[in-house]
Amino acid sequence: MPIAEFIPAPATPGARNLLLQEMRETLERARLGGFFYPIATGLAFVVTTREHVGEAVIVTAFFILLAIARLSLRVTPNPDDRETRRNLLAIWFLILVTTFCWGTFSAWSFLNLPEPAPLVAVLFSGAFGMALAHSMCMRRVPGAVAIASVMLPSLVLLWVHVGPGVAIMWAVYMIYMLLVLMRSYREYRTRLELEEDLRKQRDQFEKQSLIDSLTGIANRRAFTESLARALQRARNGSRASMLIIDVDHFKRINDSFGHAAGDACLIALAQRLQAHFDRPDDVVVRLGGEEFGVVLDADRGEAFERAERFRTDLEAAPLVFGVAQATLTVSIGCGGFDPSRHADADAFYLEVDAALYRSKLSGRNRTERASENSRPDPSNRAPTGSVLPEPSA
Repeated sequence: MPIAEFIPAPATPGARNLLLQEMRETLERARLGGFFYPIATGLAFVVTTREHVGEAVIVTAFFILLAIARLSLRVTPNPDDRETRRNLLAIWFLILVTTFCWGTFSAWSFLNLPEPAPLVAVLFSGAFGMALAHSMCMRRVPGAVAIASVMLPSLVLLWVHVGPGVAIMWAVYMIYMLLVLMRSYREYRTRLELEEDLRKQRDQFEKQSLIDSLTGIANRRAFTESLARALQRARNGSRASMLIIDVDHFKRINDSFGHAAGDACLIALAQRLQAHFDRPDDVVVRLGGEEFGVVLDADRGEAFERAERFRTDLEAAPLVFGVAQATLTVSIGCGGFDPSRHADADAFYLEVDAALYRSKLSGRNRTERASENSRPDPSNRAPTGSVLPEPSA
């Protein structure tokens, strides 16, 4: 049977997540239930005479092998869609082989083993059927086939050798199992979809917590995380630089055009920054107010050159925001991370922040390099706060 006929390909990322979760849960439950079948066959033989020792060894060993096969199923941590569907098909194949073999054994025991072995087999058939209805409810059709494989042989033999009344009661019991399967399936799908919705909400909230609500670019928390990753790479031999960019005389924008235009100006500037610092490892963030930051995979010389190109390009081309436009200039502090001088991200940030402060003191509209020969004095300028996020209350 082609995989597509048994398990349709998921059409959306959400459906792929649901299918992957279903595969993992099906595998876990299949592993758990496999060893109950050899236990049941062993008990059915234990209550008989020793005349059937050979059959007991063969049948019980066969069910142990099936249980081991279910336990030995392995899946990769992040399989693709086709592999996930193929894994599901393999799991259900082993489940159905096991239930079919049990149904065959229960019929054989009814015909060949003395009492009370047939009764033991029938009782276990009912137990297995109900267990399947509750635990293997992830797929309706294979679940129903598994229940039928366990129950139908006993139904036929009860009808022929015991009586129609008992067989009808057994049939009612089997129908009840199928109804339980349908109910369990609906509850399972509801839970699965609810968990996926919760995951989506969690991912959305996590994403929103890293995005500046005004400009749509990364915020200070994202800056903290990006800077920490960049500095870790730098400690392992890579490069890391940082820019802190402040708009010169931004209050004039608000005074001249209004605060709504000021917000539009910040949005346009964020877009200009993203267009300029567009390499894969560039991270552009809004630190707060009219202050922006950029984390670069570059040494301090390259970072300085890129900062200067942005500053001069911005000055040369008026920034359009809404129905207004204005020529903006920025002051920039630029620094490269040095593990031998910077104890942590805060020390690095303060040094670059001090360079920004010197840029403003020197007349603005310039890029100032962080000093390599002296450590920054935090008292020179009230810092905007620790680079690391404050602990929650």
